[in-house]
Amino acid sequence: MSSLNHVGITVSDIEESIRFYRDVVGMEELSRSRDFGGEWFDRLTENQGTKFQVAHLGLGGFTLQLVEYQSAGGDRLPLAHNQTGNPHICINVDDVEGKYADLEGSSVRRLPFTQHPTGTKSFYVLDPDGVMVEFLQRPAGQ
Repeated sequence: MSSLNHVGITVSDIEESIRFYRDVVGMEELSRSRDFGGEWFDRLTENQGTKFQVAHLGLGGFTLQLVEYQSAGGDRLPLAHNQTGNPHICINVDDVEGKYADLEGSSVRRLPFTQHPTGTKSFYVLDPDGVMVEFLQRPAGQ
């Protein structure tokens, strides 16, 4: 039987990204490896000369893998919700308005708070590399 193992995001600064996903999103660091890479990974990714570090963070059974290339990294992608292939992560919260207020005055870029026609409330923030993270609260009973 198949199951989800992890979702990975390539980041520019793993320390900054770990702080964001730990302190803003509420994830827990599960594991960390430095000086990773080699022929096996070059073959796996069809990218030569790779050296990178990786961290795994968890929240409610979900695992996020952060990868920072130290060599053989590529260009930054243009990230926007309307770009094909653009990722976003959605986090369920009990009090989305409280979460929005908690981030007031922080350095985290928040997009406007909204209530969907279904009664669901949500807002997005941007991680240090511009990946959108949504905080969402469904109406009671949904």
